[in-house]
Amino acid sequence: MNNDKLLSADLFHRLDMLNAVKDMIFVIKADGDTFCYIWMNQAACYEIGVDETIYGRQIEDVLSPEQVAVVKPKYQQAAAEKSTIVYEDTFVTSRGSFVRETILIPICFENETCGIIVAVVRDVTERKKKEQERQKANWELEINEQKFRALMEHNTDIIFELDLHGTVRRVNHVVETVLGYSADEMIGRLFIIFVAREDRKRALRHLQKAIEGGSEEYEVSVYHRAGKKVNLQIKNVPVIVHNQVAGVFCIAKNIMEKKQWLSSCGERYRKLVEFLPEAIIVFNTEGKIKYINLAGVKLLGGKQKKDIIGNAIWKFFRNAAQIAPKRRKQWQNSSDVQEIFVEEFVRLDGKPIYLEVSLSSVEYAGESAMQGIFRDVTEKINYEKQLEFLAFHDPLTKLPNRRLFFDIVDKSIIEAERTKSGLAVLYLDMDNFKDVNDTFGHDIGDELLKQFAKRIKKNVGEHNVVCRIGGDEFLVLLKGVKERTDVHQIAKRLSTNIRKPYRIKHLTIRTTASMGIAVSPIDGTTSKALIHHADQALYQAKMKKNCYRFYSF
Repeated sequence: MNNDKLLSADLFHRLDMLNAVKDMIFVIKADGDTFCYIWMNQAACYEIGVDETIYGRQIEDVLSPEQVAVVKPKYQQAAAEKSTIVYEDTFVTSRGSFVRETILIPICFENETCGIIVAVVRDVTERKKKEQERQKANWELEINEQKFRALMEHNTDIIFELDLHGTVRRVNHVVETVLGYSADEMIGRLFIIFVAREDRKRALRHLQKAIEGGSEEYEVSVYHRAGKKVNLQIKNVPVIVHNQVAGVFCIAKNIMEKKQWLSSCGERYRKLVEFLPEAIIVFNTEGKIKYINLAGVKLLGGKQKKDIIGNAIWKFFRNAAQIAPKRRKQWQNSSDVQEIFVEEFVRLDGKPIYLEVSLSSVEYAGESAMQGIFRDVTEKINYEKQLEFLAFHDPLTKLPNRRLFFDIVDKSIIEAERTKSGLAVLYLDMDNFKDVNDTFGHDIGDELLKQFAKRIKKNVGEHNVVCRIGGDEFLVLLKGVKERTDVHQIAKRLSTNIRKPYRIKHLTIRTTASMGIAVSPIDGTTSKALIHHADQALYQAKMKKNCYRFYSF
């Protein structure tokens, strides 16, 4: 079969059947180092924006020099090797940039240089995106697993992982030092069977609270392998996966020595606690500090004991003047060891700190007094606050995330109904942001996102809410909307200011944004409906780009 027969009208008629195929199909005539278009299906015509008039023209006449630099060597390789070539590249059309997979199939090469090459091109952008997301998720999972192993292996406290039935799934090696059991002896058994009988009911109650999503600390006695009892201070932390509790972490600290300290008094007491690493403070029923060890002096920012002794314990409270009588009574009188709690103090140097406090009543110098064991948990509390912040905010821009934004919109809808006012949701998408990342790198892209977010926030006003939902997409909630023209003015101002140049390091970057707008109550009375309709309007705006569109039925 020669090339003339291959190019017959009958063949072209058969090729026309390929117009129903969604992939782009090109038929290229190869003649030495020349490659000409002789046929393409409708999908190919649409994607590259041409028609049959390009038949007979060389690829250099149709494609950009950058595209020719990628494509032509591949055609040359297919013609030379006379074998199928598969490669990926980035393809730019009027609708943006895409990743495409190209299969080159050489056919009917009668000699070394002349023949036909069929090119099948398909858009694999979504597939590549999902692969990247999967790789990122796997990497994050591995990092988290390594962090968890490090936490388990290097922690000085016992860490149990329990399932929802209270069965031990994992435990670190510290358990053997404190309780005498190996990890294998505890895994697969109910944690409660190791708890002293008199404490089991209370331990089960705290475990149930953790399963319900709470986090509490308590003290129990646990049986050592040798049969003796060991006092443990336990904190239960729920393990939450996909917004559901999947298990419980139990962090257990051996407090046998602390219990012994609490039972000591007088001179013997001082000798035991003076050089302890934990802060010990004794104060009378009026709150006046009578004793403090060296760790306590350091903790409260003093240089010597006389800086602290004689002061009221209330002096070191964060809001000393606003202490409720009930809280003061908690500090002044207790018939037994209280549940551990956290209090915010202020050191003598003015630095605020969070202290974990365990109070008990003692006798000191022949008088009733309160003794507190204090542990600095500032770093832990700040870390928990950071985690809580990250649960509701975007880590890059510090803006509310989708979860918090939905909650804010729902509450704002209720408030708008009460005040008979309106509100609107703007859905923004930065145009061609991927090109910035591909050209300048992700560091520049991240900085552009931060400046873009600040510019949105500045232009919509402090009383309105800006949210980043991921990538280059943002949501804006406009409150107190009276007229549709109010939204027009804000959207127009926002669009204008977004187009102004961004200075990032040595670069000047220009970008635009497409916006979709939904107005309540006309376009919806729930957060889900408003955001969905704003997204539909955004879809219309992105067809043109650098514009905004209101939702319409």
